[in-house]
Amino acid sequence: MKQKYFYHEHLADYALMKAKGMMSRDELYGGLDFNEFSSKSFLTETLPRLNVKAGARVLELGCGTGPASCFLAELGYRVHGIDVIPDAIDQAREIAAERSLDIGYAVMDVCHLPHVGKPYELIIDAYCSQGIVTDQDRAAMFAGVKARLAGHGYLLMSCSVFEQHRETPATQIVDGVTGKVFTAFDGNDLWDGDTETCYNRFYVNPLRPDAGPEDYEGTILVNGVWYIHRRRYRTPESLRTELESHGFTVLEQNGEVIENAICTHQGVNLPLKNLTEAAEILGEIGV
Repeated sequence: MKQKYFYHEHLADYALMKAKGMMSRDELYGGLDFNEFSSKSFLTETLPRLNVKAGARVLELGCGTGPASCFLAELGYRVHGIDVIPDAIDQAREIAAERSLDIGYAVMDVCHLPHVGKPYELIIDAYCSQGIVTDQDRAAMFAGVKARLAGHGYLLMSCSVFEQHRETPATQIVDGVTGKVFTAFDGNDLWDGDTETCYNRFYVNPLRPDAGPEDYEGTILVNGVWYIHRRRYRTPESLRTELESHGFTVLEQNGEVIENAICTHQGVNLPLKNLTEAAEILGEIGV
């Protein structure tokens, strides 16, 4: 049985973090402190706009070592976090214990979220979903989210989106066997504009030295070089269309590159306070 494509990157990342004494992948890639994670500003601005009180049940998808989960627990939410990498969950539990936070963590693939169980008023995607690449996996993830999101609940998404400056359209790579045309992306990577998928050059994972490219899902051979699909960088427009196709209504998209989305179940008219009201609430609670 082939290894899932997202294990290839994440197993190595968490092993490297452990070796370097780092607490989060944000720190590994962006230098951000555990407490200043990538989606913090979006959550800080958005939570006061929702009709969701402290004590509500919250699920974080792909929680990693738990920076967002800890932030939410400190605000008084009852938080569960899931991640497919055991090392990430082990470290998340240690960090939560050090901070005296009661967070329920579990090793679980976001594509296999059980459809039966207590609902969540909030489900958080803090830069997880762009790493779920295939249509089948994404459909499974969204089906699980929809099944577990309370009727009056919100899905809050922060996900990396397509940014034109990262693609070099003039540099085309044409596969000599299939004739498939890719463009250069971030230098040596491949961009498939038809599926909005980024492929990285495959490397042998030091944690699985005997596993080659044919042992993983999502690998392709292009002109003698192996690549593995790593990211689904959707445009904000195509992300909205995808969410709607899976039964969600997108109340708002925002952010510097429109990387954030506030969603509800289709047909459910839930309140969303404006930014002025939210700013007043933040001032009242001293944020």
